[in-house]
Amino acid sequence: MAHEGTGASRKHVSEAQTGTGDVLMPPSEQTEFFLTFTPPQDLTPEERKLVGDIVILDHRAHHQLKPKTEEWNEVLKLLVNVVVLLQARDAEQGRAILKEAQQVYYHHNQTKNRIRYLTGAVAGIVVAAAVGTGFLLVSKSLEQYIGRQLLVLIFVFAGLGSITSVLTRVSTIDLKEETSRFSVALSGFSRPLIAMFVALVVYFILDTRIVEIKLGSPTEPKTNAVYLVTSFLCGFSERFAKDILSRVPFGSDGREKDQSGPTATGESESGGGARRD
Repeated sequence: MAHEGTGASRKHVSEAQTGTGDVLMPPSEQTEFFLTFTPPQDLTPEERKLVGDIVILDHRAHHQLKPKTEEWNEVLKLLVNVVVLLQARDAEQGRAILKEAQQVYYHHNQTKNRIRYLTGAVAGIVVAAAVGTGFLLVSKSLEQYIGRQLLVLIFVFAGLGSITSVLTRVSTIDLKEETSRFSVALSGFSRPLIAMFVALVVYFILDTRIVEIKLGSPTEPKTNAVYLVTSFLCGFSERFAKDILSRVPFGSDGREKDQSGPTATGESESGGGARRD
């Protein structure tokens, strides 16, 4: 029995018969914009796998790239050629074109997901600014712990670090296989908020000297500039914040860590250079 290569109902498809009796119907409103085809009879294992891969890529392109867009259309044109070669029983050439279609899909999906990530980060910055304003409204009750001006600067530098991190990573972050648009946007959205909260916690950790960070000469008094630098690094590098938090008593993950803290050059306990996300 022939296999249906689409999620659309076949009764809505106008059958376009080829000389061998196979069906090939390009996406349309009738097929709910899925590629509809009927493979040849007596498929080989390689041809069966090719059919499955065509259907999977067709559905991914439909979900991620959206029908009737230029990106979706580019992938679908390649898939149509794969189906034609499959019906001609040329699985080898069909597989080669399918790989090209997959690469095109991953390229477009990567681009769209990076835009979603960046959009989420921008939305996160807006929300972080609103939350920071809320902190300022209750800052009088916090004045015994931190001054209003320093609180504003910590939030600003944490936000700057987060923005810098997002802008430097967005062109290299690998999101080509991610199919959850919400998850991608949420990842970008959470970065500024996490940076702001962690920077504030790290300030209290350093101000109470639970953890010491050596910057410059040990005899020099610590200034607020240290807190601004650490706030920026909390937004820029999640690993930096995790290293500080893991040195807090009862805050480690069970592994032994050097309690001396990061050095002036930003070296970690392993002796390497400053680490990034």
